[in-house]
Amino acid sequence: MAKPIRATPTLRGEDARKFMQEVLKEQQTPSKARMKLLHDAANVKFNFPH
Repeated sequence: MAKPIRATPTLRGEDARKFMQEVLKEQQTPSKARMKLLHDAANVKFNFPH
């Protein structure tokens, strides 16, 4: 049987500020690697019978 998933620790102080700066920067100017990942994910073909 699988172990339960533990909660992610809450960021506080300087760690929280740095994390938010990184998130905002990525939203404003997404990296080429992230855009490629999203493009590739959108184009995945699944071979399921109808």
